[in-house]
This record gives sequence, C-alpha cells and structure tokens, in this order.
Amino acid sequence: MQNASTSTRLTDVSAQSHERTDRLFSQSGLWYFRTREGKDVGPFRYRCEAESMLSRFIDETSRLQHSSMMPHKLHFRTCGVIGRRQAN
Repeated sequence: MQNASTSTRLTDVSAQSHERTDRLFSQSGLWYFRTREGKDVGPFRYRCEAESMLSRFIDETSRLQHSSMMPHKLHFRTCGVIGRRQAN
C-alpha cells in the first residue's frame, strides 16, 4: 500500500502528489526519509519506524501550517552523516 501526500502547502508552487514511499531510503542498514526541502531525517533502525515518523512529520507540519503557527523547531532530528566526507 502506497501513501500519497496530496495536500499543498502555502509555499508550494503547484499542487502535486508526493509519494511518501519515494522519500524513504536505506543507507548502511539504517532508514531515513527525505523532506520536500531535501533534508534527510533519521537514522531509524527499521523501515516501519521511518514510515511512521514520516507520517508524523507530515501531519505535524500540515497542522502547524493550517494553524498559522510556525514552531521554533520541529521535533525531528536531521541527519548529519549523509553527504559528509570522511576525513582521511
């Protein structure tokens, strides 16, 4: 079963469907999801955990936008490992 996020945000240029499953990926045995802004969130030990947190992230972001309250910080950790180069 694939879940699609079809709601538009105030900052979206056009209405389009974003497949949540396309946002999930695994690297080095750990799971992450990517936000529309391109930030990687994780790591999570299990795919189902990443899926659950992605749904929670989308719900919280949507709720905050609809209430016109921008949080000082969403309660999700972004990954600082992906894209880093290892020092030799």
